[in-house]
Amino acid sequence: MAENAAAPLLTLEQKKSAARERARAARAAQAAGVEAGIVSMTDDAAAYVCDSAARLSTQAGVRLRILAGGCSGLEYKLDLLPLNDAPRPDEREVTSNGVRILMDLKSAIHVTGSVIDYESGLLRRGFRINNPNATGTCSCGDSFSA
Repeated sequence: MAENAAAPLLTLEQKKSAARERARAARAAQAAGVEAGIVSMTDDAAAYVCDSAARLSTQAGVRLRILAGGCSGLEYKLDLLPLNDAPRPDEREVTSNGVRILMDLKSAIHVTGSVIDYESGLLRRGFRINNPNATGTCSCGDSFSA
């Protein structure tokens, strides 16, 4: 008989504890001025953002937000930055492969350690975020639970 190889389900308290730990780590990194390890972007994703920014006459940057919604409860929102857009007071700024990534602290907590990739294939075209904090994802990869 085959055993169930699925990851064990986390209790609400375990999820809250993990979120608090990610928040502490994000605040400590922000206080220390450390931006590495928060989120990074692959060469393919950076090239797509830079090409899109040049085509649309905007800056090479994105604003990453986590919103309630999607199949799994939370979804990613990624928008190009308009020209001369500066970080808001509650946002963190990271630069990866020459691309500015802005995100609010709440979103940073959910995506710490994530890698933003871009794929262009026959069946799927778009950004894919590899998020180590996700406890579950939907099959399309656009939403997650934490």
